[in-house]
Amino acid sequence: MIDLPDADTWEEQFHGEGYVILRRFLNPTISVRVQGAVEEVVEEHVLELLSDGTISNPCREEPFTVRLMKVLAQCPGIGPKTYRVDLHKAGMFSLFFHPPLLDLVEKLIGPEIRIYPNYSVRPKLPDDKATLVLWHQDAGYTAVFQEESGANMPEAADVNILRMVNVWSPLVPARVKNGCMQFIPRSHKF
Repeated sequence: MIDLPDADTWEEQFHGEGYVILRRFLNPTISVRVQGAVEEVVEEHVLELLSDGTISNPCREEPFTVRLMKVLAQCPGIGPKTYRVDLHKAGMFSLFFHPPLLDLVEKLIGPEIRIYPNYSVRPKLPDDKATLVLWHQDAGYTAVFQEESGANMPEAADVNILRMVNVWSPLVPARVKNGCMQFIPRSHKF
């Protein structure tokens, strides 16, 4: 069952708290497609590690939720912190262009929606400090993008005019222990 947000309260919470949690929002087939795309990326990575002799066991019998962890246990310290460019897979587009999601984003920022070029999948590996994501503000990334791309955008200090929305969706059950999103309520007003 898909839960659509309560039209009367989700925007109010987003603007007031700076975030909103949409439980069971994605159609399960979209989650399966995205997971399949990530499985393709992991398989490509595993094949590289096999071909250069870094690992001997591709752990193909392991489920999605632990396969990468089991593979990388064979070569500690060299796992990916982020998959980004590798994600240009057909299965990802069902998420990026999910009409109900785009409708919600449009209500927040208007009809001109751009997918920021640094969408990513971040593996969270147990006891691997390299896969931790430290506290940060995405506005800093926008300023860097503006400088590097030469984009004709407003001054970085005036982030409000950029009208950005960040969407995060876990591919496995997200808990504090395994790396769920943490957010400081109302920090967008600082």
